[in-house]
Amino acid sequence: MSRSAAAAKELEQAGFQNIACITSGLQSVTPGTFDSIGSTELQNAGKAGLVTVQGKISAVLGTVLVCAFLFVTFFPEQAEKLLQIFPAS
Repeated sequence: MSRSAAAAKELEQAGFQNIACITSGLQSVTPGTFDSIGSTELQNAGKAGLVTVQGKISAVLGTVLVCAFLFVTFFPEQAEKLLQIFPAS
């Protein structure tokens, strides 16, 4: 345990509340521990805006994958013809 983590643990044992030790980024900060401005929680602050974009990309990618799965499931002959257009490497 590093000195910072040990000091935070000692403070917590001494009765202090809302103690946080940031040893490997902000990922371990519990939401609501510190006051912040804006809607992004501190554990996402170091991701350079990726969090706001990632949700949209994940939704689009998930939709595309589900649609592809349904297409292959309900139209296997057409899916096979479509896959034959692109030769395997």
